[in-house]
Amino acid sequence: TGEKALYWSRNFAFISGIFQASDCLVEKYRGKHDVWNELISGCMAGGLLNAKSGPSSMAFGCAGFAAFSLAINKLGFGQH
Repeated sequence: TGEKALYWSRNFAFISGIFQASDCLVEKYRGKHDVWNELISGCMAGGLLNAKSGPSSMAFGCAGFAAFSLAINKLGFGQH
């Protein structure tokens, strides 16, 4: 159980790191703090995580992470 917990915590940290890094870059580039930053960052993170699987998988990951980011924002969990 401990090994599985460590495995999943590393994966979560990796995904969170990619999302947060892309969110910072997008916000700095756009000069705004709005929901579009999270959508673009979610798309970038989903695409990067599926880069080895090909373009269709990258597009699916992009759409999935962007939708998840929007859902989190609309539910109020992404508010600062």
